This record gives sequence, C-alpha cells and structure tokens, in this order.
Amino acid sequence: MTQRAYKSGGSRLYAAVDQLDRAMNRLTDILAFVGMSALIGAIGIVVVDIVWRRIGGQSMVGAVDLTQFCVMAAASWAIPYAFSARAHVTVDLIGKNRLRILFNTIDRLIPLLCAGVMAFLLYLSWGRAMEQWDYGDVSQNLAIPMILFWGFLLSGMAISTLVCLVHFLKTLLTSETI
Repeated sequence: MTQRAYKSGGSRLYAAVDQLDRAMNRLTDILAFVGMSALIGAIGIVVVDIVWRRIGGQSMVGAVDLTQFCVMAAASWAIPYAFSARAHVTVDLIGKNRLRILFNTIDRLIPLLCAGVMAFLLYLSWGRAMEQWDYGDVSQNLAIPMILFWGFLLSGMAISTLVCLVHFLKTLLTSETI
C-alpha cells in the first residue's frame, strides 16, 4: 500500500482520485507550457511586425490575427493550471482562528463552487461558440476560423471544471484543505 493511500485509511477510491489529480496536474503543466510558448510566439510576431514596419514601411499581414490566436491559447490554458497549482488568491477578512469549523467547511466547498462556475461559463460559451460555428466567422486578415479561438477557451474551461471536481473529491476524502 502506498503512502498516499495510507493517508485516507488505505482507500482505493482515494488512490484513484490521487492518481487522477496527478494526471490532471501533468496535463495542466503541459497546457501551460504550450500556452506560454504561444505567448512567446505572440511576442515574436509583434517584434517582427515592428521591425518590418521600420524596414519595409508596412505592417506584416496577419500579425494581429496570429497575435490574438496565440494570446487566446496562453490565457485559456493558464486558467486550468492556476486551479491545478492552487495559485488562487485568498483574503482573510475575519481571523480563521475564531470560526475555524466554518472556514474549513467553506474551504472544502470552494472547489465545488469553482467547478460549478466554470461549468456554467462553459455552457454559456459553448452556445456562443456554436453561433460562431454556424455563421462560419473567420478572422479579419488571415481568415482563421473563429471556432479555433473558441476551442482554446472551451478546452480551458472544461479542463478547469475537471480539475476543480478532482480537488473537491480529494478534499472529501482527506482532512486536507486546498
């Protein structure tokens, strides 16, 4: 029996949730790396565009479309990483020592609330993305299908929802708070 399963009394369910949590962490690490690489690509495109304007006297065709595409990937895939790395900000307005039981309960429910919010946003965004799909909208200069931009956002929200649900399951099975 592993150390992690021992934490929750040897539960196979905990071991499965823990393994799922580690898989989600790896996935979000990869997505964050790809997203940040896309951000570096966006910076490169802007630099090339500026140099091209100075040398050639005109702007690079499609620079705005490509920059927006890269930034959309970076922003959308950073969200699940933030949830996975537990990099959210907390503010204590009232000392946690006074109402420890209440705050522990709230801390355990936060991942479920976050999953609900992300699922709701995914639902709303899905409807808008399907409108873009139906209309066949494309970007202004390079005619990149707008559904590709929405794909980054939808995948980021879906993965964020799953990460939050896994964190909620993990808090239910252990005494840890996230």
